[in-house]
Amino acid sequence: MIESQVMTFNSTAFKQQFPLFSHPENAQLVYLDNAATTQRPQCVIDAMSDFYSRYNANTHRSSHRLARAATSMVEMVRGQAADFLNATVHDEIIFTRGATEALNLLSQSLARTLKPGDQILLSAAEHHANLVPWQMVANQYQLELRFLPDVQGEPQLDKLPQLLNEKTKVVSLSAASNALGFRIAVEWIKPLLPEGCQLVVDASQRLAHDVVDVQAWGCDFLVGSAHKFYGPTGIGLLYGRAESLAELPPWQGGGEMISQVTLEGSEYAAAPHRFEAGTSSLAAIAGLGAALTFLQAQNREAMATYESHLNRYLHSELTRLTQTLPIKLLTSHTNNVGIASLVCRPESTLSVSDIAHWLDEHDIAVRVGNHCAQPLMDSLGQAGSLRVSLAAYNNREDVDALIAALESLPFESRDTQSATATGDGWLGDDLSSVSLEDLEKQPSWQKRYRQLTRWANLLQPKPEIRKDENRVRGCESEVWMVHQQQGDRHCFAIDTDSRVIQGLSVLLLVLLDNQTAEQIRAVDVNQTFVDLGLEKYLSESRSNGFRALLDQMLGYLG
Repeated sequence: MIESQVMTFNSTAFKQQFPLFSHPENAQLVYLDNAATTQRPQCVIDAMSDFYSRYNANTHRSSHRLARAATSMVEMVRGQAADFLNATVHDEIIFTRGATEALNLLSQSLARTLKPGDQILLSAAEHHANLVPWQMVANQYQLELRFLPDVQGEPQLDKLPQLLNEKTKVVSLSAASNALGFRIAVEWIKPLLPEGCQLVVDASQRLAHDVVDVQAWGCDFLVGSAHKFYGPTGIGLLYGRAESLAELPPWQGGGEMISQVTLEGSEYAAAPHRFEAGTSSLAAIAGLGAALTFLQAQNREAMATYESHLNRYLHSELTRLTQTLPIKLLTSHTNNVGIASLVCRPESTLSVSDIAHWLDEHDIAVRVGNHCAQPLMDSLGQAGSLRVSLAAYNNREDVDALIAALESLPFESRDTQSATATGDGWLGDDLSSVSLEDLEKQPSWQKRYRQLTRWANLLQPKPEIRKDENRVRGCESEVWMVHQQQGDRHCFAIDTDSRVIQGLSVLLLVLLDNQTAEQIRAVDVNQTFVDLGLEKYLSESRSNGFRALLDQMLGYLG
């Protein structure tokens, strides 16, 4: 029976509906960063273009033909979203910019209904979007945050009754972890809660993979971002039970969320419009409607079965690699939405950041960092991980390409003689042997990568500077830097565990260390990196946050 279900979902045909994969520059792309954002099918792109080209107008305001068409579209999509989540009525759906805005709306509105000392229950596994807004209102309204205990990062729902009391007013949990992929049994929670306690569910990582039923889950509120389930960026869903929405004050004020305004005060509109101040991203709502139609047209059960089989294969292959490579798998395929998370073992000569750079050169897109779940990573004793996340357009060939690239990683031994030598530079770095020509003459990116790791041997370990005040913010790897001015010259010392970042830091030090401010400003670092084929490392992208190191160095010049 399972095999027949798999056969009813055709991943190849599914992928053909996504134009990004058909472009020549993406012919070899293996896209495994779907937990961050999925790609968009052609129908979503067409729907957004159609809105702008055929009936662009503001909604719920004017009565002309274009405005009527735009308003009709918005309310039709609201109905689609209600059906998608099995809401009772259409007005239980509120459009937001995404799950983050929806959670900010809920935290601010719910907090205004609470008293000092009331409690909000979360878990350490939450995305920052389901943690920081609650921290903010807890400080603002003197509320208490409490946290479910966890085992290896996974919240223990069986401990929930021990934490509940008459002061517990909100329980807000993710239905699946964006960092480790595990699902939680949402349907178990609401029957355990005391009367008057609101259940908020962040379903961002479930909506692409599972049929979500808000009535079966019993939640009072649910949030999700369209770009996580094949829809546009900048638009999200907030479901609220009608009776719960009726008791909430509005969060933002402005046009369309009122029924009457005088100079002295205002009367607010009923939900959902009370929570939709200003003009929404109307083209994105049109795209969301197309995404919902697209998903509803799939055999969701067969699609989920296909993804489950692929996820099992991914974890099986990664588990095999852990027997021969110095990497560790943090996740299991069991009850997992399609996320595998890897870290490097202590004996590894590479960091997860180094591995991500290696995979990027193979045109394999993954995510490295704490995945906006820093408390979860801290609880696991990890600064971050390499995350592989699947979607229904991925296949075994994608997994095989990932595995082949990982198997070819240059886990080379450190040059202990170079690594322990003491130079004449500040804090021991001797970079006199570095020649930019050594990098320029390398004929391929693999050889440039290895040259950078050879340079890494020249950067001395500096445990004494590994302090929080010396940390470079914005780098995906942990990087520490200190600065000292000696006369009119600026001297720098850098430490990091990433071999690639070590090598790149050597290059920066050769260019900028022990120079005057005037000399440093005269160096065109960007052009040098372009000439050496390293320009991507100075990208403004957070995943290539090495630029933060350069910016901080230049910031010391005053």
